[in-house]
Amino acid sequence: MSVSLQHALEALYGLERRRDKQNLDGTIALLRALGDPHRRFRSVHVAGTNGKGSVCALIERVLREAGHRTGLFTSPHLVDFRERIRVNGRWANEAWLERRLEHIERLPEGKDRTFFEVCTALAFDYFAEQGVEIAVVEVGLGGRLDCTNVIAPEVSVITSIGLDHTEILGETIEKIAFEKAGIIKPGVPVVTGMPDSPAFRVIERRAREVGAPLRRAEWTGDREQGTGPNTLTALEALAALAARGVAIPAAAVRRGMAEARWPGRFEACPGQPRLRWDGAHNPDGIRFLASQWAATRDTPPAAVVLALSRDKDVAAVLRALKEAFPATRLIATRTRSERAVDPARIAEVAAAAGLRATTAPDVAIACRIALADAPEGPPVLLTGSLFAVGEAMEALGGAPGEML
Repeated sequence: MSVSLQHALEALYGLERRRDKQNLDGTIALLRALGDPHRRFRSVHVAGTNGKGSVCALIERVLREAGHRTGLFTSPHLVDFRERIRVNGRWANEAWLERRLEHIERLPEGKDRTFFEVCTALAFDYFAEQGVEIAVVEVGLGGRLDCTNVIAPEVSVITSIGLDHTEILGETIEKIAFEKAGIIKPGVPVVTGMPDSPAFRVIERRAREVGAPLRRAEWTGDREQGTGPNTLTALEALAALAARGVAIPAAAVRRGMAEARWPGRFEACPGQPRLRWDGAHNPDGIRFLASQWAATRDTPPAAVVLALSRDKDVAAVLRALKEAFPATRLIATRTRSERAVDPARIAEVAAAAGLRATTAPDVAIACRIALADAPEGPPVLLTGSLFAVGEAMEALGGAPGEML
């Protein structure tokens, strides 16, 4: 990445999410100044506490295999900002990003915008410029007031509901479900993979209120079938798209599902095959990660390297880890993010939960310690934060790359 683009992005990163900016007015104004690019392509809108990135990747890859020119907007990135904005699997052009960032900075409507408002505008502007037919758009936070909630999608998807970002979305499952249900639009099909629960009933009620057909992808939990909840949710969303006139041949579904890749989620580090990483960052995510581990391995990890952000429920995450891997050694560390939890704090809470815990000053050192201490046997697991996965990729290899 060029030095000038890096500097522009560093300034952009300074525009953090602000509570006084929790509305869509700034995004709408900025997009209007750019010519309303979000009105020039069809879209699929995906929200959820866990699984939304994977579902986005699956849907996009099938649509690409079906011959459609696709856009993919996701967050956060692991190593390179350009990962967030892709057309036909390839990340956004560096020179274009630099040029359009400068343009947005000069616009009156570009002043005092948040980081994610600018990201969203850049993505939609790029998709329109690149002639995207259909974009798969991941919600950044919540749904109702998320910057992406300006699109008029063909299908809305809500993957799951759990307790996360409670300081912004609310402290109960029902309140969080209400925020995520805000992406449901009148007459637009909504797909969910959630079981019957208080959260599902909030989604169901909202769909009924606005006249949105509700489609449910139900998972039986039979791992031997090789089809988990994310895959079934993506398949149901694709069926809803097909019913809306989007051409998706059966062969494209088979190829797309087989070829789809979502970096940083339950995969091995190419440079250190005994290191596995996954961006699970809340109790539900940890529990699903544990189920994936149990489905593929007979023994627990040799060690777990854990980094968390301050907006996470540290105690709840550690309780979930204790349930999943009760005897496994924990190495608490931190990312470079200013929102990172101090490793000593993680270790303290871990000890209270009954876990054996030590600390390391950064992600790379923590991973190397874990690997050196257990040179043979089961793999080491890094989890708790996609930022941690990104830092491990930088240090040990495995960057997502320009093409998905």
